[in-house]
Amino acid sequence: MNDNRHRILLIRFSSLGDLVLLTALVEGIAISYPGHDLHLATKEQYRELFESSLHISKIHTIPKNAGIGDLIRLRQQLAAERFDIIIDAHNVIRSIFLYRTLGAESKVQLVKDQVRKLSLIRAGKNLYGDTVSMKDRYLGLISALGAEVPDVSTRLDPPAEAEAAVDTFFTEHGLTGRPIVVLAPGARWETKRWPAENYSEIAKAIKGSGNRVLVIGDRSEKEICRITASGDRAVDASGRLSLMETASALKKASVLVTNDSAPLHIAEAVGTPVVALYGPTVRQFGYYPLLGKSTALEKDLECRPCSRNGARPCHIEKRDCLDTIDTGEVLAAIDRILGSDGEET
Repeated sequence: MNDNRHRILLIRFSSLGDLVLLTALVEGIAISYPGHDLHLATKEQYRELFESSLHISKIHTIPKNAGIGDLIRLRQQLAAERFDIIIDAHNVIRSIFLYRTLGAESKVQLVKDQVRKLSLIRAGKNLYGDTVSMKDRYLGLISALGAEVPDVSTRLDPPAEAEAAVDTFFTEHGLTGRPIVVLAPGARWETKRWPAENYSEIAKAIKGSGNRVLVIGDRSEKEICRITASGDRAVDASGRLSLMETASALKKASVLVTNDSAPLHIAEAVGTPVVALYGPTVRQFGYYPLLGKSTALEKDLECRPCSRNGARPCHIEKRDCLDTIDTGEVLAAIDRILGSDGEET
């Protein structure tokens, strides 16, 4: 534990799920470096995640589609701050540029695991040993600085205005008085999406049991969400909630059913367990659920994993990894979580 005041720069530009998991590192820095002055460099679209954090003094951003000029301007801003510690929690071209050109007494950088991923994907050879979550890999950067790693979790605290907006939304749409099950049928890549028709069947069954169903997604996922909520089976909030409003909605829910995508991590960061469906990606990559009450559903197939992040199309054109997860399995997992309300997560 170091009681001196440190000026610390934390760098991570994307993606949404990774930024949510990064909140654990923010919490860890606050404990390991009390009285710290922590700055975050990220993309403007993720500012909202951290604006209500009590541990971050200043957020520096670049636009979503930033060019070299934007990066140079960011570097100039950061250079004027004169940091003692720089933590590159991304290790990509943009973050490496800042990491190498900014001076600081101490620097640490996330070690990429591309070799292990490719070995598992292309040769079926597991070089991982014990599986380490991405959250714990981030926290390992504190150890690399020579400080003790605290036991912390991911954490999002929706601001009061987000909570109020969601309270109004829930009241207007009848999402009160019964447990709420949230469905997130989207994902950036098609190979990571459990069929929308299956999500629709889940919505039908949940509504039939008397519970409430909310469907979430961004604007690009509106069609998938429309299919899921079809037949008045659910309230469709796709494209209608901000990031922190989504976090607030998930905080009020009893369980989230999701693909391997950012809502999984948002839900757990507000304490809501998930039923997560995995296809092309596997536990070793570090993005499986963290809460004890959460459940991961997957099939043990020789063709898994087939991609680092789901970007590659299914090379056997069958998608058995996701398509053979049946709705009965998902409903049983939901029931287990709903039946364990009040237990420790």
